[in-house]
Amino acid sequence: MKINIIKNIAFTSVFVMTATTASAATIGDDFNLKLSPASNGMGGVGYISPQDAVASVYGNPASLTQLEGDTDFTFGATYLNVRNKGSAESSALGAEWSGDIEFEHYLLPSIAFRQRVSDKLVLGGGVQVISGLGSDYRSRNALQPTVTYLNFGANAAAGYQLTPKTSIGATVTLSYALLELGLVSNTAMQEDMGVRAGLGIIHDFGPVKAGINYNSELALKFDNVIRSAPAPGNMSDVDLEQPQEVILGISSTPALWKDVLLEANYIYKNWENADLHKDLWKDTYTLQLGGQYAVNNKLKLRAGYSYTTDLLKENDLGNSIGGVTSLDAGGEVPISPTVIQFVQSFADPYWNNHVTLGLGYQLTDTLGVDVHTSYAWGPDQTIGSNEIEVGVYSLGAGLTWNF
Repeated sequence: MKINIIKNIAFTSVFVMTATTASAATIGDDFNLKLSPASNGMGGVGYISPQDAVASVYGNPASLTQLEGDTDFTFGATYLNVRNKGSAESSALGAEWSGDIEFEHYLLPSIAFRQRVSDKLVLGGGVQVISGLGSDYRSRNALQPTVTYLNFGANAAAGYQLTPKTSIGATVTLSYALLELGLVSNTAMQEDMGVRAGLGIIHDFGPVKAGINYNSELALKFDNVIRSAPAPGNMSDVDLEQPQEVILGISSTPALWKDVLLEANYIYKNWENADLHKDLWKDTYTLQLGGQYAVNNKLKLRAGYSYTTDLLKENDLGNSIGGVTSLDAGGEVPISPTVIQFVQSFADPYWNNHVTLGLGYQLTDTLGVDVHTSYAWGPDQTIGSNEIEVGVYSLGAGLTWNF
């Protein structure tokens, strides 16, 4: 029985790591604008006054109309280094464990463009990783679990200038996701596609601009991805949703400060209604603050900070994860609240704080470069009998061409 319990622990932990991230300064497992070359240096802001095409295409689509000129194109990449450690000296499930993530390095690209069609209409598009990643505990667990979950989003967006002061926008995301559970021999890379939509509006009040945008949930279904009980060898599907979200924002304008830009964003994520995530996490609220100072017509200095409320679901833990109630791990093993607590200790993006620095430099009249660095952290967590600590470093850069 003890062997079955240990298998259950390892199997369940891997299963949930596929739907959560332990590897980036995300909000839960969503990146939002943290991969934008300019926004990352400003605490993730950019929903009202974006400084590159990525932030417009993946933020508030109404901001597309702020494009200067006819065309711009941004290409960037962000390197992530993760510290993710956990342990339990004595577990209620009968298994001691200790270890840290093996695959600690990630390189994530971000590509986007904006194109002016008329004085009022601007289109945009791009590709980037919008959620996911994974973990590797092969040297820390008897069953050598490793997993990959990557969710790529291809965005098409449009912004329209309703009046000289008001813009609206819409976006559609076509998602292509990959999921692999490298635990038992009859698992393989699975894939699915999903669609989400977004709407936004921004109004210029003179000294400040303010706006709001909404993104719907993004639903995915991975067929035959989990070996579940009661029938031996039975494979179950997994339903996974990235949550719906609402973002409020306000920023200063040159009418208030010529050389200084300040922006604040407030992000609500509805994890409690998102398939699979709702079994582990609760709704979060994030406050992002960022600033930019133009030293001269070439150099811009940036800094930012964001805080996210606690993500961990502590009460009313159920007896299923993603609709799966029991696993085939050498016999039928039910999922219980105690098992869920153990899983939560692996699925651990529980950083509340995120500080960032960045700069932008105009290399030529048509080419600019943006660089950024950040660190995210949270308090050490006690989840049942498990102890975890997390921290994430990032470093990235991007080039923007204006035509």
